[in-house]
Amino acid sequence: MKQKFLYECPCYEVTSKKDVEDFLLSKLEKEEGGYTAAINALKLVSYHENPVTKKVIDRAVLQTPDGFGAQLAFKLKHGSKVMKLDLPGLAMELCQKHNLRLYFLGTTEENNSAAVEKARKIYPGLNIVGNMSGFFDSQDKVESELQRTMPHIVMISMGSPRQEILSEKLHSKFPQIIFVGSGGRMDILAGKLKRAPKWMQNNGLEWLYRFLQEPKRMFKGQVIGGFKFFKLLLRG
Repeated sequence: MKQKFLYECPCYEVTSKKDVEDFLLSKLEKEEGGYTAAINALKLVSYHENPVTKKVIDRAVLQTPDGFGAQLAFKLKHGSKVMKLDLPGLAMELCQKHNLRLYFLGTTEENNSAAVEKARKIYPGLNIVGNMSGFFDSQDKVESELQRTMPHIVMISMGSPRQEILSEKLHSKFPQIIFVGSGGRMDILAGKLKRAPKWMQNNGLEWLYRFLQEPKRMFKGQVIGGFKFFKLLLRG
């Protein structure tokens, strides 16, 4: 698995789920943590427009393709076919298989608790050592929780780039932990959001499904961002 560049933005050429599993396990065995960044069309645009986004993506330990935009960019720039990786799902599977300690951080208190309960049903034996909503008073509270529970992996559902910004700050205090940006995954586990059908996931249409669920919230970002993304493609 090699790190390549999509219009200057770093992203790993992910063609196998096992490659990512091996990569993360290797990091954990060496106590070399870090945080992940999922790269989609809007992230590629933001990489060029927002210095904060650029910084957190550049410093991530693992940047992975997330949807049709990144898949198309890989095809055009490198002639390679990459997969859209379900990184939060992979993180939970990895913790289940290897009895790793997992922490849930993000979303509302209600959704967070429901997500923990659902995850334990889907992944029997999953060792979730703690959880906290994304509405905390200070970062000190998060740090105290992580110090108390010492997870191997922390799933953070706060939206981008907030989750990556927080992950970068926490990584400086807990360099051995891997922080996985999880977007709306906890809300999906809690049953508050529905995930796209498999055929839409497999064909890069998850963004369309989300648009149909939340048209007002998604309109500006998807339409304007999509236009900017295609301008980026045309730039070559």
